[in-house]
Amino acid sequence: MAKDKKKKKKGSDSDQYGTFSQLMGTGETSKSKKDKKKDKGTSSVAAGIYLGENVDRSSDRLFLGSDYKEVFIPERSWGEMLADVEHWTPLPFTHGIEMELIIADDKGDYPPGDEMVFRMKEIVKDAIKIMDQILYQGRADFLPVPDYIREKVLARPWGREDLEKGYAMQIRYALGGSSVDIDTFARDGNVTAVTYILELVTPPCEYVEELAYWASTLFLLAKNTLPSDLHIIASAINPAAREYMRGLSQADHSHIGNFESDLEKVQAYCMIRNFIPHIIALTCNSPIINNKPTDVVKIVNNRITAPNCVRSLRLKYNTTMLSNNDPKHFIPYITDSDPNTINYFLQVIQKASLEDGRFQDVFPFTDWGTIETRISDAQISICRRIGIALLLQTMCYKARKLLQKGFWVPDAGSATIAANRQGAIERGLISLFRPDPSLTRDYLAQYDPKFAEQYLGSDKDPVRYMMQAVQRMFFYLKDELKELGFLYSPFLKPLLQSVFGSVSYAEPPITEAEYQLSLYQYKLDNNENPNILYDLIYFTIEYCQDPLNNPLTGVLTLPKEMRE
Repeated sequence: MAKDKKKKKKGSDSDQYGTFSQLMGTGETSKSKKDKKKDKGTSSVAAGIYLGENVDRSSDRLFLGSDYKEVFIPERSWGEMLADVEHWTPLPFTHGIEMELIIADDKGDYPPGDEMVFRMKEIVKDAIKIMDQILYQGRADFLPVPDYIREKVLARPWGREDLEKGYAMQIRYALGGSSVDIDTFARDGNVTAVTYILELVTPPCEYVEELAYWASTLFLLAKNTLPSDLHIIASAINPAAREYMRGLSQADHSHIGNFESDLEKVQAYCMIRNFIPHIIALTCNSPIINNKPTDVVKIVNNRITAPNCVRSLRLKYNTTMLSNNDPKHFIPYITDSDPNTINYFLQVIQKASLEDGRFQDVFPFTDWGTIETRISDAQISICRRIGIALLLQTMCYKARKLLQKGFWVPDAGSATIAANRQGAIERGLISLFRPDPSLTRDYLAQYDPKFAEQYLGSDKDPVRYMMQAVQRMFFYLKDELKELGFLYSPFLKPLLQSVFGSVSYAEPPITEAEYQLSLYQYKLDNNENPNILYDLIYFTIEYCQDPLNNPLTGVLTLPKEMRE
């Protein structure tokens, strides 16, 4: 049944975000350069990992932790990693990603829905033909399919008519001792026929590299099949759209499965729920609409502050297909999946059925026995998509380990989660972190003292900004990240760089939302048309051809709290 919770006091007005200006004027941190040599005399922190020079973060109050050092991770090409199946990194749970993409013309306009009914069917037919060639003949423009993956495809790709999606490409994929049919390439069935969103769906994967392979391959499939007058664009909002249209925003949805029990699944859901604001802050990627942000882009001390630029216009406006910021009706903490608990869940979110109630930030009652997360904005890069998948996997694994020790996952409370959810939507990683006054360390510590310490910070040094909250989230999950082999993964690197640094062109905090804002400002500063549509079209392809590639270039720096 649902867990009894103490009555919480109302938090302060979450619309009053405060300013970021008091953090400016601090000394600039020393910057990493790509051509710096590794310090060969420094002992490695993991096999093949070397530490470089110290990076001084002491004068910047946004950075937690101490003794920041450059961390050099051996670089391997994506082709090498993909071929080295023997050393792939296993996932503790199965993982599939639904990736929604904008389809638009050279001006960013959507093709008419009636016209796309025919054109989309032809695009899917081409996708089926090319996917069949990839699997059974090989193509020079696609990497060879590892035998492990080819053997899991149990039938040649085929097409089927779907009432909502239209014509869809299906893949039959092995899952445990059975199989599942996946609509891997089709229009998004949740959007009306006014226009089209392309939805690419990976099969449920058991390895990190397997997931990256499918995500990258499906993107390249879209690139190869779209006619020359149309483009795929990886952003949560079309920057050229004149205004927000209901349902026309793009997200990355994850399906996590293969839990050991229903208890483990709902507790993993509770762990993800605690960190919804943190995930939003890391995945904001819709700061521009009608070819401009919501305010001027301020850059101070090489930091893209842009304090009044909304980071996720998708989450700000798409209020019907996600959770909301009302703590009274926010998805609740639960301890089982019995019918009474499901009814309680629906009552809280004010939905009549699970079919209506499934459009939430995170949902533990899917028809496939998975947890579905819908909170992440569509990312520009495959690399960051996989990194978010690793983060979600680690949260679920942390819940498993707590249960094995006989502890419940702590409940940060709807008031705290919802208030900081709103702040993260508006300001991303620079938003203030404001726990509800009734949420105490003692309350959280009775479940997990480490969670209490990292979620709220200490009495002397409480968490004040979302960037710090995300850093402490990584501190909390560090042991599990190391145990799973994720910590030094090239896919996790851009997430760590977002809050620990270094990024070659800006100081943290920085996500792909700040990247879009920096592109816009760069064009303004150089007297160019600030329309970034063409940049996003180019980078969508650039960052999907190689899933190790991403916009946050630079040398990773980590404090000792993340290395040791």
